This record gives sequence, C-alpha cells and structure tokens, in this order.
Amino acid sequence: MVKYFKEKMVNDMKRKAIYKLSFKAYLKAMMIFIVFIMICSISFFFYIKKDIENESVNKVVVNTEKQTESLKQYIDIQYRYLEGVGNHISQQDLFCEDNINLIHSIKEYTKLENVGIIDKNGESHYDNGAVKNVSQREYFQEALKGNRVLSAPLESVIAGETRVIIAVPIYDQQKEIVGVIGGSYDIGNLNKIVFRGIYDGKGSAFLVSKEGQLITYNNAVKNKDFLASESIFSYFAEYNVLSPDDLQSLKQKWIKQENGYMTLNYNNKTSYIAYYPLKINDWIMCYNIDADVAQESYTFIIYAEYLLFALFVFALVILLFTIYKVNNKHQKRLLEFARIDALTGIKNKETLQNEISTYLKNDSSQQLGALFMIDVDNFKTVNDLNGRVIGDEVLKNFGSILKESFTIEDIVGRAGGDEFIVFVKDIQEHGNAINKAQEICQKIRNIEIDNFKGTISCSIGIAFYPEHGTTFKDLYNLADQALYQTKNQGRNGYTCYTK
Repeated sequence: MVKYFKEKMVNDMKRKAIYKLSFKAYLKAMMIFIVFIMICSISFFFYIKKDIENESVNKVVVNTEKQTESLKQYIDIQYRYLEGVGNHISQQDLFCEDNINLIHSIKEYTKLENVGIIDKNGESHYDNGAVKNVSQREYFQEALKGNRVLSAPLESVIAGETRVIIAVPIYDQQKEIVGVIGGSYDIGNLNKIVFRGIYDGKGSAFLVSKEGQLITYNNAVKNKDFLASESIFSYFAEYNVLSPDDLQSLKQKWIKQENGYMTLNYNNKTSYIAYYPLKINDWIMCYNIDADVAQESYTFIIYAEYLLFALFVFALVILLFTIYKVNNKHQKRLLEFARIDALTGIKNKETLQNEISTYLKNDSSQQLGALFMIDVDNFKTVNDLNGRVIGDEVLKNFGSILKESFTIEDIVGRAGGDEFIVFVKDIQEHGNAINKAQEICQKIRNIEIDNFKGTISCSIGIAFYPEHGTTFKDLYNLADQALYQTKNQGRNGYTCYTK
C-alpha cells in the first residue's frame, strides 16, 4: 500500500509538471501570435511596395517579349511576301519586262524600296530602272546559300532612321537557286511597328547587337549621351548606370541570347530595361521605361486589405494549430504516463498484457516467440537489509537492463512488485532464448549500487509461442510454472517450460 501511494505521488508530481509546461507553451503561443500580428502590420507596406515593383517589372518583361515576337512576325511576313514574288518571277526570264513591272508594283503597295531582282552572277535590276552588280555584297552571298537575310544597317543611324536589306533566294521549278530578290526597308521608326499604345508612348525601344552596338531606336529615345556612346555597355559603364557585376552579367546574357531585365539608376532615377533576343542576326530588342511610369497604373489598396485579412486568418490558424499541437502533445504524454511504469520507465502490467495479447491475436506468421518471466531473487530480503529506497534502485536497474538487452520490437515491462515480463516476437530458435536468459542473469549479478548489502540475482521462466500456447494467459501461466521451478532449484538461473 505504501508503495502504491509513493508511485501515485510521483505520478501526481509529473502531471503537475506537464500542466505547468502546457501553460508556458500556451503563453508562448500567444506571444508568438502577438509578435506575428505586429510583423504582419509592419511588413504590410513593405509587401505592397515590393509587389508593385515585381508586377511592374513582369509587365515590362512580358510586353517586351510580345513586341519582339510581333516584330519577328512582321519581318517574317516580308520574307514570305518576297518568297511568293520570287516563285512567280522564277517561272520566266528573271529580267523580263513582266518581272520588272511586278517589282515596280511592289514598291507602290508595300514599305519596301529599291526592290531588285539579282541573278546568280550578282547583276541586279531595280524597280527604278537602275542596274548594278552586287556580287560582293554580304546579303547577296548569304541569300545564294538559301538563307533569309536581314542585313546589317546600310548606313549609320541618322535621326532614328535605319535602312536594311531584306532578301530571299529565288528557286526554280527544280528547287534550284537561280537568283535573289530583295528590297530596302526602314526599321528605324520602331514605334510604328511595336510598342504602340504601351505606357502612352513614354518608354523607349531600340535594337542592339549582342555586342551592345546600337542598330536602331524609336523616337522616344531622347538621351543624347546614350545615342553618342560607342555602345550600350560603354554608356552603362561611363555613367554608372549598372554595377560592374550586373554589367558583366548583362554582356554574358546577350552573348548567350538570353532574355531578362535589369534595374537601371541614372541621375537618381530608377528605370527598368527589359531585353529579348530577336533571333535574327543575334540582335536584341530592348525596352526602357521609368519605374514610376511602369508602376503608376497599379492600385493595390484593395489587394492589400485582402492580404492583411489573409495574414490575420493565417495567424489565427497558426495559433489554433499551435494550441492543438500543444494539447495533443499534452494528451500523448498523459497517455504515455498511463502506459508506462512510473518507477522503471518501461511498460506497466496493463500495457504489457494488451500489447502481447494484440500481437498474438493478429500474428499470422506463427514465428517462434518467447515469453520471459523474471523475478528479483529474495526481493523482500533486499528491502529489509537495504531499505525501500535502495530496493527501488534495484528495480530501476532491472528495468534499464531489460530495456537495453532487448530490441525495440520486443515487449518489455513490469508486471508489478519485483516481477518483470518480456515477450520476444522472433526468437528464431530455442537456443537464442537460453542465451538471452544467461545474458540477463549475468547482467543482473553485475548490478552495482552504492551502500548495497547482499547480492542481486534473478530467476527466469520461459514459455515458447506457439509451441506452449497462443494466448497471453496460457504463456503467462506456463512461464510462471517454469519460473517457480527455477526458484525451487535454488534461484539465480532460468528454466524453459517443458510438457
């Protein structure tokens, strides 16, 4: 009875400790909630600013991509138009009167100028009647190889106007190249082709080579320093528009024909430059817009309110979840106390019986198992000589030895008093049970406790499953019989039940 009240007192003290821990955990959760709300409030305005920046940049990048694709499609239309004309021209003599009249009409109905038909020797007949040899021109040589050609600018950039040659090969009926047809085209005024109506024309578009050389630009480009620079890269470096690392990164991306954007800083003003490869002549389409202009169309007050509400709900969920986790952890600890023997820290009798019975009921493999019943020899004498405090230390040492000697899969517990039970689910063979019993006996004999008087030993009884029984009750009774046989034989040993 004294033992019972002592264990009850220990359990009560542990429960109070858990409740105290739970209160601290709840208090901590509330503090986290309050701090979280404060952080949400502070970060609210930061988020709005950051979100506007991200959305603005994304829009500039997407617009640049779309407009670049539009320009590519526009140039592709010119290619296909010339290829269609070339197919018609190839059906008769290249320089016949009908073909010359045809290219004259091209000038009247398209934006192409100086349209010419060129034979394989480089002799070119133009819509204005001029004749000259262009055999040394690069665009002619490329077209003769079967390529569509958009030439480099024929002259330096003047007042935003840049003329290029668009040329395609002429194929005969046998799919052999018999000549080239081409014309000059002004791609300087980009705002008539792309970026029309975007940001009310406040942005500037320009084409550059992958080396940063300016090819053409639209009328929105007003920066004289920019136009006079040797290249975009030299301008960025001279005016510290980009950091050295960002500038180097930009150069590498253009060489690799990658798309992206950079944030520029010029005269204490921030702007975005988005770039996208044209995939023609390794040219890059660029679009520059002031950050203030890119962001002015965004109104995020309503979205911010939604965000604040969402953050509040999220914080509440976090709080409730935290409370749930703390409570769940508390409940698990209480359940654990109900399952564990307070003195030794291993399973108590009820848990032992339930777990072993459940295993035996559900086991279909019928693999060899063993139930060990272990008693402390002469435990009453141990208590009488040493007192209950040291007696409890003996029991604790027993529990520790058994827990260390068996695997996590085995069921180890205290049945009450000085009686312990172990069920090994897979003992494999009888000899292993005997070896384990000898090991336990030796470890028990080696227990060392300060100021202990006398000796410590144990008696063990073993019953095998399913050989001796298939229920906890049967195995328990038979192992108990084997245990008493050990005691009758002088204790400090083991006995396996035999029929």
